[in-house]
Amino acid sequence: MMRQLRESTKVIMVIVAISFVGLMVFEWGMDLSGRSSQQGTGTSLGSVNGAEITVEEYQRQYQILYEQAQSQAPEGLSRERLDQIEQQAWEDVVNLTLLRQEAEERGIRVTDSELVEYIKYNPPPDLASLPAFQTDGQFDLAKYQAALADPSLEQTWVEYERQLRTTLPIQKLQEQVIAGTFVTEAEARAVYRDRNERARIAYLYVDPAVVARDAGNAIQPEEVRRYYDEHKEEYRRGESAKVRYVEFEPPVAAADSAAAKRAADSLAAAARATGGDFDALARRNSDDPVSSANGGDIGFMRQDALDPALRAAVTAMSVGEISDPVLTPFGWHVVKLEARDADQVHLRQIVIAVEPSAESRNAVRQAAQEFARDASAAPDAFADAAARRGLGVEEPPVFEKGLVIPGLGSAPELTDFIFANERGAVSGALAREDAFYVVHVDERYPEGYVAVDLVADDIRAELAAQKRLEAARAIAPEIAAAIRADGLEGAASRYGLQVQDTDWFTRLNNIPGIGSGTPVAGAAFGLAQGQTAGPIETSRGLYFIRLIDRQPADEEAFQREKEILRQELRREKMRERFNAWFDSRRAAAEIEDRRAQLLGV
Repeated sequence: MMRQLRESTKVIMVIVAISFVGLMVFEWGMDLSGRSSQQGTGTSLGSVNGAEITVEEYQRQYQILYEQAQSQAPEGLSRERLDQIEQQAWEDVVNLTLLRQEAEERGIRVTDSELVEYIKYNPPPDLASLPAFQTDGQFDLAKYQAALADPSLEQTWVEYERQLRTTLPIQKLQEQVIAGTFVTEAEARAVYRDRNERARIAYLYVDPAVVARDAGNAIQPEEVRRYYDEHKEEYRRGESAKVRYVEFEPPVAAADSAAAKRAADSLAAAARATGGDFDALARRNSDDPVSSANGGDIGFMRQDALDPALRAAVTAMSVGEISDPVLTPFGWHVVKLEARDADQVHLRQIVIAVEPSAESRNAVRQAAQEFARDASAAPDAFADAAARRGLGVEEPPVFEKGLVIPGLGSAPELTDFIFANERGAVSGALAREDAFYVVHVDERYPEGYVAVDLVADDIRAELAAQKRLEAARAIAPEIAAAIRADGLEGAASRYGLQVQDTDWFTRLNNIPGIGSGTPVAGAAFGLAQGQTAGPIETSRGLYFIRLIDRQPADEEAFQREKEILRQELRREKMRERFNAWFDSRRAAAEIEDRRAQLLGV
């Protein structure tokens, strides 16, 4: 067994380094290394409250993040991803320095005996998945503790100890900051009610475009000009561009799905292992950016809203069980069933996206390069080259330098080319994430106010919408009177509108046909059965509603689940409390960043 452990030494060292990123504070959504600052040594990249940040500690953190990202992207890292790593490394070192300063000011220390006990029972998180530390597929604490006594692994544990001497005080600091965080039963009950109380309504949608379609037909030029003058600052923009582009996306093969499944199988095994931490595994490995930030937690969902494959797997699971990987259009899912309540389930998930192979990417890159050559052969060749190949050409609205490209988001690989070239330029095959893009620069605009004629159509549309909404408000009292006399259906018939029924919804759901975040839900849950309300104004228009039925939250289910819910809400409160505390410290800190002068970052 010792031979197997020694053969794993290199892997263990990598895991100690990479797993340690965020070990102490990942719970709060921060990403920090445990490496201690070497004050006063090396070249200073900046400072935090007078404490110097050296090139060495920045580069160490950059290397940890780089290796972690590279292990997840064997085909290579984009320039955008490298820029993100550079910035994250800086933020991590700054944040760690601030936390270390706070711990020192409070006199927080870790004794040698505390350190020994912690190491003895708390291996670096990812060690549990190494075969050398497992027995029958489960993490074996005895093997880990035997490895601690192996002289050939001494350097590994020295590194682990060094990291812990910095980060365990920070863990104690966190515990001080969040001490006393409590969730009352009333708070838990309110959240449970919002998630589980359900209603169905009938609604009459007063669409301004229907009831007042003619109200915005005669927008005069002077109205456009007046609106422009009154809102002129809204039309100020920096250097901008108008472009067209063609996207080339590599296809995904069966072998790619198989590779992703193997990764998901490994994570499922690690989650089931003794001491397996689903929350931590999801944060580090899941490709779903939303749920991974919450430890894979996607909250309560109706089972019939799940993908059919997931629904089938979850139906057969017991509370606390972790599934085998399940394939959906989003990739391979490993799910943990946290709780079940009637037709709703509380899930955590790890999603492993199915990515195209290097061979597929190379073939698509070549196709993009060939298209770029043809598209740049003549001034008007871009559209013709795309049409001959049956390719779609995307034409996003004008966008500013430094902002996102509409429909694409942040794309420095594209914007670097766009704002470095003049009108008519055609790019080569620009790699971004999993695809390649060929861009044509249609126009370049200098910084300043957008000319009124370029935004006149948008202003006319906005003024027309405002006039129609005003006209709809004017007739709303008549519709309300008709509803009192003849009900929703009678009023609908009189005004050429329709009454529609919704499916069940909660206070937090999107209401079918109405949307989410509107005042309609709040009004619905304040009604008695058969009672009507309205007009209720939203961004889309006006609504009159009638409550069809309401189901209160199940009190017995709440009593069964309230402690789990209170713990969930407490974790959320602790995260919010710590982040608010840290944000205030960060805002008050004197931070000097000299990377641009020294590294060109």
